[in-house]
Amino acid sequence: MAEYRQHLGLPPADSENDGSTIAKLEINGQTFFGINSSSNPYRRQITLKVNIISKTHAEADAFQQALEAGIKAAKARLIVDRDLCRACGLQGAVNSMAYQLGIEELEIITPSGSQTIKVTVPKTRSK
Repeated sequence: MAEYRQHLGLPPADSENDGSTIAKLEINGQTFFGINSSSNPYRRQITLKVNIISKTHAEADAFQQALEAGIKAAKARLIVDRDLCRACGLQGAVNSMAYQLGIEELEIITPSGSQTIKVTVPKTRSK
């Protein structure tokens, strides 16, 4: 992750000038690096169904790349150089994106530690 940050000309994670998040999705032998949209030189349209907040996050960028590559798998690993925000974590965006890629079990690694989640059918808001 540090090497990818350096390649993009970004400061080290959690340094004083750092305003970026990097996510790395490992799925089916492939690796996809995502970056939040405010720092992303490779901006792509996020077509995954995800909340408006998470749509601009590094996690969405990484999952979108896997979707565009047609990669699906039952297990995957997501490594993020910041802890998941409320929208991506508690409110379920990462679970939802994983579900859309057919992932059943997702290992999530952040600076606070790691956890493995069983991916569930996303909850939708009633109107």
